[in-house]
Amino acid sequence: MADKVLTFETPKDGEEIEIHGNEEGIRGLCDVLQRLLKSGKSEHDHLFTPSWGGHELTEQKQGSGTDKVVNKVTIYLWR
Repeated sequence: MADKVLTFETPKDGEEIEIHGNEEGIRGLCDVLQRLLKSGKSEHDHLFTPSWGGHELTEQKQGSGTDKVVNKVTIYLWR
């Protein structure tokens, strides 16, 4: 099986977010979202790259040469 790929990247102008993932990476993101939905309350979760102490996001850039990898993503669920 291929290594997990899940990156959030911003183009040079920083006005967009691109999500790049393979099947394993997208399934991991879905698991985080499902866990938030099942919590029954307003909640949040953090996704980090390894250099920021996590394992949820990968660090190898997938987009164009000017894209920048985001090292921390916080997902909020408001109820």
